[in-house]
Amino acid sequence: MSAIAWRRQLSIGQPSIDEDHKHLIEYLNQLDECLTARVYLPTRVAKTLMKLLEYTKEHFAREEKIMEVVHYPKIDDHKRQHREAVRAISALSETFAREPTHANAEKIYTFTADWLVHHIIMQDTQLAPYVRGVWFG
Repeated sequence: MSAIAWRRQLSIGQPSIDEDHKHLIEYLNQLDECLTARVYLPTRVAKTLMKLLEYTKEHFAREEKIMEVVHYPKIDDHKRQHREAVRAISALSETFAREPTHANAEKIYTFTADWLVHHIIMQDTQLAPYVRGVWFG
């Protein structure tokens, strides 16, 4: 595993969405640090996961509100992808809660990191023409 670096391809061009994505990457990098630490501490992983899940849900709500405001034509599919991601991450987190092993924590990291980067590059960037330079406070 390796830390995820913010790069130009991940920018949507809308400040609040880009900042949210940076925070999500920051939480994923904190999870990566938990998993690569000399000593594996399940409680540290659990705290990081809680922050990641909570922030993910908040971000999705903010992003979906912006999509509504700009009348994004693919909003229904985008919302569906968000719901599916939350369900998958929640299921992996429940497994981790029952069995807080390093392997189960790695599954969460791998899924979430892959999903997030792919979703930003393949889906969120399609929002750019609708939201670029628009401030939603």
